[in-house]
Amino acid sequence: MKQSIETIWKKGFIKNDVLIAPKINHLYDKKSQNIVDKFHRMFEINRKAIIAGAVVILLVLSFIGAPFLGIFIFASLFVLLHVGKQGMEKLNQLDKNTSSYHYLKSFVEWKKDVVSVYEKTYRFFYPILFLALVIRYRFSGDGKTIINMIITEWPDSYVLFGIPVFLLIGILMIAGLLIYFAGPIYRKDLDLVYGSSFRKLDELIAEMEELRR
Repeated sequence: MKQSIETIWKKGFIKNDVLIAPKINHLYDKKSQNIVDKFHRMFEINRKAIIAGAVVILLVLSFIGAPFLGIFIFASLFVLLHVGKQGMEKLNQLDKNTSSYHYLKSFVEWKKDVVSVYEKTYRFFYPILFLALVIRYRFSGDGKTIINMIITEWPDSYVLFGIPVFLLIGILMIAGLLIYFAGPIYRKDLDLVYGSSFRKLDELIAEMEELRR
């Protein structure tokens, strides 16, 4: 991947018929190469971290007696990995025979598309994960004790699936909020990990556009 990326920068980001000092052109080519290489490294590290986290969660939950929850979370995390894999395949399809400037512009558009796909994915991931945790807790010893205490305290409350209806409403409201705020939550997480790199990318493109004028 690194060698294929390096070929991009040979053409530079400025047309050949424009008189720009070669050292300046080379400087921005190098900066462009470094920032794309950094994104690739971060994506790979993130992918490996998800795989390791999925395995650890599966083992820990199986050890404490919640294997089905562990399997569910394990499978859900691998769905995220699949989404990421599709995103990387689209990244590899970007035109590498264009200038570094136009490649970076294509990279930005790719980033927007991938973020949009992840936001839609997390609208399912967050609430489903929450509901899975609630269901697991419902059938745990502590969960059963709490439900019995509530039913004893409020014997006239409506019960559905062995859970007081007002609790179900509260659970569904939280799940709804997770759906609504999935996008902002994901973008916040994304900014924590990639925020500084995204800002450097935007600054680099702005500088390149200024030189092209």
